[in-house]
Amino acid sequence: MLSFDITLWIQIIEALILTAILNVILIKPVMQIFKDREQKFNGLRGDIERFTRGAEEALQQYQQRLNEARMEAAQRREELKQQGKAEERQILEAATKEAEQLKHQMLSQLSQQLQQVRQSLQAQVETFAVSIAQKLLGRSL
Repeated sequence: MLSFDITLWIQIIEALILTAILNVILIKPVMQIFKDREQKFNGLRGDIERFTRGAEEALQQYQQRLNEARMEAAQRREELKQQGKAEERQILEAATKEAEQLKHQMLSQLSQQLQQVRQSLQAQVETFAVSIAQKLLGRSL
């Protein structure tokens, strides 16, 4: 049978003292390291999530600004097209008007020259008629 004497109590006390010493020297510091590590990882995980959200927001803002810039560029391009068409119409109208004026001016000049030639020929008709008659008749009139 087992006998319980003082050595058993000494061994129990030694085990308790050793457990207390190991708890203070080894277990608590190791557990504190585990807690610190877990807190650090949780902090890093939070930082990563915050940075990820920030990056996603920045990307969304970039996409939004890019879309706005594209829409502005398309609108500006359309405005410039309309402005170019309007300028083209104005230039064509001005050129057509100038061509019409030049045409009328040239027709007026031709008409005046034709009138002058007719007047000149009318003045010389009698002379030409006499000259032709003299040549045909072979004598002077």
